[in-house]
Amino acid sequence: MTAADGPVPGSWPSPIDAHAAVAAGRGLEAVAWAGDEVWWSEGRPTENGRVVVCRAGGAAPGDVEDLLPADWNARTRVHEYGGTSWIPVPRAGGGAANGTDLVFAEWTDQRLYRVSPGGRPEPLTPEPSRPSGLRYAELVADVRRDRLLAVREEHDGDGTHGTVRRTVVAVPLDGSAAQDPAAVVDLLPSGPRSDFVACLSLSAGGDAVAFITWDHPDMPWDSTTAWWAPVDRGGALGRARTVAGGPGVSAVHPGWVSDGSLVVVSDDSGWWRPVVVDPAGGGRRLLTELPADFAAPLWVLGRHAWAPLPGGRLLVRPGDRPAVLDTFDGTVTPLDRWTWTGDLATSPSGRIALVVGGDTEGTAVVRLDPDGTRTVLRRASDGDLPAGFLPRPSARDVGGVHAVVYPPTHPEHIAAAGTAPLVVTVHGGPTAAHPRTLSAATAYFTSRGFAVAAVDYRGSTGYGRGYRDALRGRWAEADIEDAMTVARELVADGTAGAAVIVGGSAGGLTVLGALTTPGNPFAGGASEYGVADLVALGADTHDFESRYLDGLLGPDRELWRARSPLTHADRLTTPVLLLQGGRDPVVTPDQAEAFAQACRANGVPHALVVFPEESHGFRAAAARITALESELSFYGQVLGFGTPGVPRLELS
Repeated sequence: MTAADGPVPGSWPSPIDAHAAVAAGRGLEAVAWAGDEVWWSEGRPTENGRVVVCRAGGAAPGDVEDLLPADWNARTRVHEYGGTSWIPVPRAGGGAANGTDLVFAEWTDQRLYRVSPGGRPEPLTPEPSRPSGLRYAELVADVRRDRLLAVREEHDGDGTHGTVRRTVVAVPLDGSAAQDPAAVVDLLPSGPRSDFVACLSLSAGGDAVAFITWDHPDMPWDSTTAWWAPVDRGGALGRARTVAGGPGVSAVHPGWVSDGSLVVVSDDSGWWRPVVVDPAGGGRRLLTELPADFAAPLWVLGRHAWAPLPGGRLLVRPGDRPAVLDTFDGTVTPLDRWTWTGDLATSPSGRIALVVGGDTEGTAVVRLDPDGTRTVLRRASDGDLPAGFLPRPSARDVGGVHAVVYPPTHPEHIAAAGTAPLVVTVHGGPTAAHPRTLSAATAYFTSRGFAVAAVDYRGSTGYGRGYRDALRGRWAEADIEDAMTVARELVADGTAGAAVIVGGSAGGLTVLGALTTPGNPFAGGASEYGVADLVALGADTHDFESRYLDGLLGPDRELWRARSPLTHADRLTTPVLLLQGGRDPVVTPDQAEAFAQACRANGVPHALVVFPEESHGFRAAAARITALESELSFYGQVLGFGTPGVPRLELS
């Protein structure tokens, strides 16, 4: 079929409807070895976003056994973004997979629980005096002492009010602390005391721990300190020593390799790269000169940047691609064709477990055996999306800006040059990056004739410390410039026609900031739980990000006001879609409501869609389906084409 035949791009018929896209969006999160088994966690949109810990089960490939009863949810609220909230622990008298229990943080009360497969969870930690007042993450099994080490976050107030304290604690695995709060022991009573602690690790012999700390106003990708501390026979920590990091250096993920050496991932070379450090003598050795980031920003806790393999090797993730690093000669060998790694783990025998994805394949939990056998244990989707409708992306330098471009893709339709509507998508953070893995949500648009450009604007990770720091002082300015550059360049070279922009959280700020910039190239934009008022964000957001703006903008509140899209809402002339969670503690709902009110006052077509039970990011299937369909209807109305089969979004 020629480009002149059939429906206009944007309205092509597609078998990938919103229900199919969301069904393919099972959130595979973390992996761990339990004896000879791989366990993993997954968020299920069809169960209102509940996080379940699973293992392969049954006779048929792909059979999955849930390790949690149906009414339990393994999620932590530490830093509000959470992270890995579970760990396998040997059952008393056992150690093989059939003798392994699960310890996890339960979403509703944030207590730690222990459960045997098929059993009912029993609490390990005491009930907090305030709802969700004690939260746990970074769980580490101290098997020799029959206890668990964890980062504990204690809240003495509600919401954004009150004090938050974080420390490392020891929790007995026998359940005695459930009724006796004193049985949970603070392992850092005399320091180091910092605002934040993370990346907790225990040596194989149980005689040392490592962790990182940082303080306001820094974020963990700005400045951290990595520590090593001895552990005595009774389990108490000795004097902690600094092994890496410091002002202007982000040192993360300390841990031990097979020969007992301590490894830290540090960006003092300009990239997050693994370094061997000597806690006693202070020596250090960079393990590779490869110019790549071997870690991701610590938005969530408990994910792994590396894991030890036999023979002086490390399983690593340079540029988010899984690979094996030889610590003797520094060579890095990629594993397969995957382009994104969500988490990784290794067994003592050298088996590998991964959460990975690729440009042309969705996210999956994969086991790799030393003999080369590759077994897919779980896919994000129970069924395959039709291959003829899936885009093949290309990473491009677009006017000096990093971007991944997804072309319109359909087996029966072709978009002529300059006719495909363009969706410019900007990630949140802003210290983050576009995940290079097949997205059903992206295919939802490209299969209808859209081009999609995912922009890694200045400030994104994966391109070294210099690129990451290029946004400092220039947030709501450099990111907007980069998004507009990508749109203009792709329209100018015929890749696409008219452009719209979409982003969530910090990406929503970029969206609203771009739309309120005179002469911007966008016909409209969609903000998902986006920031409209930076002054209000600084006052109302949660503790983890409460000083984030100090680095992104500096201390001048007048500059915060000047960079806020709400301040310039009178410049807005193009339609806006606002999607917001009613329980969002990060970007509170009043931000979207205030911007909607400004749209009404200025007579700008807009829609505000609030999901009352959603938080920062939409997890339930119904909310995600509505969000996708609302975006498509909005783009069709803004750009002037029909969107058959999709409920019409009413614009005020």
